Amino acid sequence: MSNASVDGLLIGDVARRVGVSTATIRYYESLGLLPTTARSEAGYRRYSASAVAEIEFIKKAQAIGFSLDEVLEILNLSRQGETPCAHVLDLAQRQLMAVDARIEQLRAFREALATDLTAWQASQRTVTCDGLCAFIANIERDQQADAVTMRLHPHRTPRLKS
Repeated sequence: MSNASVDGLLIGDVARRVGVSTATIRYYESLGLLPTTARSEAGYRRYSASAVAEIEFIKKAQAIGFSLDEVLEILNLSRQGETPCAHVLDLAQRQLMAVDARIEQLRAFREALATDLTAWQASQRTVTCDGLCAFIANIERDQQADAVTMRLHPHRTPRLKS
């Protein structure tokens, strides 16, 4: 660990402290998630304690499902002197609703997959004419759904290689 104080850390020191790459820090800067940093006489970026705290905040917000756009909204409110808690709670409520919807989609998918897997195992058909596994090759994708939804068709007769 560097002996430098938090004020004036180089990008590599910050990256090690917060567990992200230097490219991630530069990317955050390009999006406006981090303010432009001071530069040393040699042109190196120098980061303050607030920059380190903001990167840690960004990573925590991402870990609970906030997008970088949402994180930028929160940081901008804070930088304008506003308390962003009401906005954060609204975003978190929307995130919770999206998670609940995804759980329902996954439950339905799990049920369909379990049913189709049982049917495929009972049929003992395994190979298409192209030598591919029929279980995967015969999947039909629903391309109009928001998420990829697949319906397996175990009753198709796979063409076997002669």
